[in-house]
Amino acid sequence: MENQRRGLAITAVLAIALLSLATIAGAANFNQTNGLTGTVVSTNHDLNYLTVRDDVTGRTFKIDTRQMVSTGHKNIDVWNLRAGDHVTAEGSWENSETFQATHVMWANPQALNRLANGITGTVQDVNRDLHYITIVDPSTNMVTKVDVRHMDTRRSVNVWDLRQGDLVTVHGTNGKKGTFRADFVNFSSSVPMASGGYNANTVNVITGTVDSVNRDLNYFIVRNDVTGQPVKIDVRNMDTRRSVNVWNLRAGDRITINGNWAPQNDRFQAASVNF
Repeated sequence: MENQRRGLAITAVLAIALLSLATIAGAANFNQTNGLTGTVVSTNHDLNYLTVRDDVTGRTFKIDTRQMVSTGHKNIDVWNLRAGDHVTAEGSWENSETFQATHVMWANPQALNRLANGITGTVQDVNRDLHYITIVDPSTNMVTKVDVRHMDTRRSVNVWDLRQGDLVTVHGTNGKKGTFRADFVNFSSSVPMASGGYNANTVNVITGTVDSVNRDLNYFIVRNDVTGQPVKIDVRNMDTRRSVNVWNLRAGDRITINGNWAPQNDRFQAASVNF
């Protein structure tokens, strides 16, 4: 009888220990998988949701705030958010379009550049018929075939305008048989500017959130991440081969502009624009 009691006690202790481990593991997994980081597009107080553009996929999702936890210091006041604010939501997916948030907080600064897996290399070959490009890693000389069939063309340069030797960065995922499936393709930050030569000095760069686009007058407005102020971006002399199509930009897009300030400092003259 005594042995039976001891056996039951040991079993109970083991069960509690296993349950604790499962809880810890579940919490760790929650932090990694049940989160969404992106840029606020709009807020709807009446219907209790936010619209956020995901950093990784570029897709827009609805964040349901009705189940947000009201206690603790983790949450921010979501109704004071503005378009362009960068946030992280924790919770779970209701469906493929809606994320049910328990917490919404400012995004970690390290998440500002969170993107899908990326590889950088020089273009070796462009094959439009078979929908791929080939790039070479300059440090290892490893050759990678990049499948661009399902690429997001809005967030990419026109890959069919790429030339041999262009230095590009491809974001996406590893595919089968050594291929890399591109989500989007942009020129690497160390490529030559429109002047034709490599820049010896640091290039003027603005990173921010698109407010509006004016195609008729060849500019768009971006809210500068550093100052929070709107900046007029003049695209009349932009290198279109090295840039995304700026007329496909949307309010809330987070982009980077290389270029120079006009002499009057009333506008920023873009040399290239990329996500």
